[in-house]
Amino acid sequence: MRVVFEGMLVFGALLLIPCSPCQRPDSASTAIFSQAAKASLDRDFSSRTISYLLMDDSGSVLAERWPAGIDPELPSASPTVPSLEAIAPGSLVKPFLAIAYGEQHGGRFPIVRCTGTSSHCWFPAGHGSLGLDEAITQSCNTYFLELAAGLDRKRAAQTFARYGLAGPDPEAPEEALIGLGMRWKENPMALARAYLQLDKEKHHPVQNRIINGMLGSAERGTARGVDAVLGRDVALAKTGTAACSHKPAGSADGFTIVLYPAVQPRLLLLVRVHDVTGAESAKVAGVMLRSLGPNSR
Repeated sequence: MRVVFEGMLVFGALLLIPCSPCQRPDSASTAIFSQAAKASLDRDFSSRTISYLLMDDSGSVLAERWPAGIDPELPSASPTVPSLEAIAPGSLVKPFLAIAYGEQHGGRFPIVRCTGTSSHCWFPAGHGSLGLDEAITQSCNTYFLELAAGLDRKRAAQTFARYGLAGPDPEAPEEALIGLGMRWKENPMALARAYLQLDKEKHHPVQNRIINGMLGSAERGTARGVDAVLGRDVALAKTGTAACSHKPAGSADGFTIVLYPAVQPRLLLLVRVHDVTGAESAKVAGVMLRSLGPNSR
């Protein structure tokens, strides 16, 4: 991990996010940071194909732009509705499927062999044999389909609800439990706050393994575009690729959620990019966090 020195996370020539564990920013400094962050993100990432939600570790919204659609004919002043719009976030739901499985199986997880297309994974060549940590890192569909097949749906729904999540349609197929299709939709704010809760529970064995997988994802997995911009081992990340629900329709919507810095996250950034994969959206998320630069706390 990178070194925390005098309350600052330092890597290269870039200085980001003072993060003292003993002090929280006061309301005035939070308001100043929030205004500066929104101005910076709206200026540098003005494309209507990019939606974002920036929160602090308490779940308070610092900046957001989450339009209901990206139709270029819509007026630019159309309202943003992150509190109302349910989205299909793809593989961003996989960590919560894993938690539900762990609760039902005494924290024990299988080793699964992914053979790629033949085992219904997104990665044609397959990931080989892997456990939970690496499955999170690589977002392996084969692995999470195995977990979905071993779930008691009613008990799983109780787990999802504990994280503030709606969960999938009760009659949805197993594929929906890993984020495929449109039958598991979540409110963006609820999803982001569920990740904050997950991080706060990282002292639990299962949650700790998920966090380790997210660290690996940012370093060398599907979210490696984050570390490519920010530096190694400084962020936790998870990606998702979902069917596009916008007009005009694109090939997909790419999602990335980043908790930053990795050791003691102070910021959460959820990004949706139209017409790209989750891996591509990770690059955008990394650049967005870097753009905050001296304005970061």
